[in-house]
Amino acid sequence: MKEIITYGSYAPSSHNAQMWTVEIPKNNEIKVYPNYDRVLPFVDPNNRETWISIGAFIENCVLSAQDLGYSSTVTINDVEIILNLQQDHNLVKTNRNIELIKKRLTIRKPYLEKKIDDTTITKLISPSDAILYFPIENKETKKIIDYSLNAYSFQMKDTSKLRELAKWMTFSYKEEKQRKDGITPEALEIKGIKRFLFNLFFTKKSVTGKTFIKSSIKSAREQLNSCSGYILITSDSYSKAELIKTGRLLERVWLECIHNQIAVHPMSQVLEEKEYYDLLKTSLKIDKEIQMLLRIGKVKEYPERIRKRLDIKDIITSCKLLPC
Repeated sequence: MKEIITYGSYAPSSHNAQMWTVEIPKNNEIKVYPNYDRVLPFVDPNNRETWISIGAFIENCVLSAQDLGYSSTVTINDVEIILNLQQDHNLVKTNRNIELIKKRLTIRKPYLEKKIDDTTITKLISPSDAILYFPIENKETKKIIDYSLNAYSFQMKDTSKLRELAKWMTFSYKEEKQRKDGITPEALEIKGIKRFLFNLFFTKKSVTGKTFIKSSIKSAREQLNSCSGYILITSDSYSKAELIKTGRLLERVWLECIHNQIAVHPMSQVLEEKEYYDLLKTSLKIDKEIQMLLRIGKVKEYPERIRKRLDIKDIITSCKLLPC
């Protein structure tokens, strides 16, 4: 059970805030809840991204349990998500899902200007008709890029959102070693001498300064224009069940990308700013709600990164059967 929950915690979350907590009331049951001490009230005031992150957590638990020989049933009610596990002797134990889960990470740097073949794209979007793909050469993709950059620049003017971002960033080697969450300079693709200078001169206060804002917008522009295309994941509504479903789809798409050596970078700013979100929906003629926007592409080398994750004892809030 602890192993399954650990792999669950490898799921993506906004600002790497890891906004989930679990209980284990029975030997074969995991109950998952939001950890409201770790949510993002400024960029995610309605907890939309929180529930999507929890959905990704659930999907990791389901897939890793499958590798370990357990089938899963997921039940969603008003107060909790219940994952019921049953040993299934018909399942062939493998490490395929677990190995992909362990490799998952966000790659923010510019990607290669290389088209992803149609067969691979079909695999990526096949799990659901809620998944759409827009290659970089499409005229609609220009709208995705433009509105995303406008939304990003708009957020850079919001001091509250910048301070929230700063809360989850690390600015020293000491803080980086101590924290088990948040965003490191390495995760932002700040390496070598740039990382040394970042740790030396930047503080949480610097995030609201002109230098950081200008540099961030420049990086966002480069990122948005250097990819193979964009994957959109939609839903019928903003209900908790639909958002959890989105999170599960997100993780399945992401793991399939890893299997095909494709880099992934969620870019949610345009979904967080209503003015630009509405413009994007209208320009793309999408009737459903857009819940995730993923920049994808090829890279020369798929990197490894030190994973910042909470300890299992920090995730499990009630251990009636397992010592913590």
